[in-house]
Amino acid sequence: MKNFFKGAAVTAVVLIILLIINVFCNRNDINLDSTALGTVSAVCAMLFYSGLTKRDKTRTEIDL
Repeated sequence: MKNFFKGAAVTAVVLIILLIINVFCNRNDINLDSTALGTVSAVCAMLFYSGLTKRDKTRTEIDL
């Protein structure tokens, strides 16, 4: 259950960052490709999540 909440938090952070980027680009008349942006954001979220869970696993192994 803890990993579920970490995943939800990572998703929320990535979506907020993307929202800020899109607002900035739209104000400056820069068109972003939604397919590429969606792919990059998904990969970033997966890498961020795996980094969080890997760090948690190493902490658990050290404590044992």
